[in-house]
Amino acid sequence: MVFRRTSEELMEGEQIPDDLSEHTDGLTGLPDRWQLEEWISHQLVRNRRTGDRFGMYLVSVANLADINSGYGSAVGDEVLQAVAESLTTAVGARGQLARYLGSEFAVVWPGMFGAEEMERTAENLVAALPQQVTFEAFVVPVEVAISGVLSDPDLSERLLLVDSEAALAEARTQKSRRIVVRDETYGARRKPDVLAVRLQRAFDNNEFQLYYQPIVSMTSGTVVGFEAVLRWLSPDAGPNGAELIAPGAFLDALRASPIVVPMHAWVLRQCTRHTSNWSRRLNIPSLFGSTNLDASFVRDERFVNVVLDAIHESNLRPTQVLLDVNGHTAGPQLNLLWPPLQQLKAEGVGIALEDFGVGYASPDLLRRCRFDVIRLPRVLVKGLGLAEEDRVIVTSLIRMAHDLGCYVIAEGVETQDQARMLREADCDLAQGFLFGKPAPDSQISRDLELIAKQAKTALE
Repeated sequence: MVFRRTSEELMEGEQIPDDLSEHTDGLTGLPDRWQLEEWISHQLVRNRRTGDRFGMYLVSVANLADINSGYGSAVGDEVLQAVAESLTTAVGARGQLARYLGSEFAVVWPGMFGAEEMERTAENLVAALPQQVTFEAFVVPVEVAISGVLSDPDLSERLLLVDSEAALAEARTQKSRRIVVRDETYGARRKPDVLAVRLQRAFDNNEFQLYYQPIVSMTSGTVVGFEAVLRWLSPDAGPNGAELIAPGAFLDALRASPIVVPMHAWVLRQCTRHTSNWSRRLNIPSLFGSTNLDASFVRDERFVNVVLDAIHESNLRPTQVLLDVNGHTAGPQLNLLWPPLQQLKAEGVGIALEDFGVGYASPDLLRRCRFDVIRLPRVLVKGLGLAEEDRVIVTSLIRMAHDLGCYVIAEGVETQDQARMLREADCDLAQGFLFGKPAPDSQISRDLELIAKQAKTALE
């Protein structure tokens, strides 16, 4: 795909899904884990913008397995419903309550800044819960464990949940006061220098892999590209052993590690090789591969050659490569990063600005640097269909990008309504669960034709 708009094209350019019932727990009527992750994502974005922090609590009926085996699952369900009702009253409008999984509930509590406040809230939640539930002739004892973790703007949603689960596992082992609250996260305690050594071993042991998500034309429904995202399948990532880890959990350490350039070179070679193969199979000569750039890699003197070598080795054209720059991390130093990026632009490589409209990825960056593509983040797209303000903001950003000669990729598209409104706003491309979830390259290769067919059907 050529990441440039013609003068004709320039003239032409001149929050949560509607149906929340799909994301409601059937037993308790509470929002489910999907909605919980939406809340966490929203709060983390707010954290990075304002510095506010929030408490993440997991509340567990610690003896639910014993209740189910001793009294039956119907009694266990009654206990969960009673706990849900008590938590609903205790949390009120102050926080957000969801059914997490099994015996566990989750509470997102905005506006928290210290361990003392976290402890006090945890105590209040425990005090509000029933110590026993009467069911027909039975009086069933209820044992509760609770964990609380104070948010950190550098954490991903997944790592925050890993921290919370680790704290809850610790709380369950305590015999009396089953409350564990942390204001320093499990992830924060994994020091970058220790992780750097672990990353080197992981790289040597082939523990990293790429997942790909299809990018679809909003006019034709054709799959026009794939975004590659790095994952680390670490055998000792968390308290429960092996875990598939997203980059947010180890990027700081990667930047400080000697493998930062070899890692990016590996990612680029994998991405371009797979893109070349899928381009031939789908008979789409313009199919492109997209991958993220870390600022530390762009600053390296080998950067331009590494990218061009990967393109040459895979027999791709430069226009079949799109490199994503994150505005949040690169924005403050973009003036230093732009010269090597401009060298690649001159060769035909596309340069995209991620998270446009959030934090540092402001319209000012489009004035300073000539990006080829802007990416509208999920946090903006998810509000489409809920409020007119969201539609106006997204439509305005798309129009502005087009007027500046940029293509637009909307991320996190999950509903038909979002897709429809993006098409009405003349958005060029989109990706999200509506078109396909990220999957390993082996799965993409196996189901390539089916993925292309399903993406086209999603827009019909």
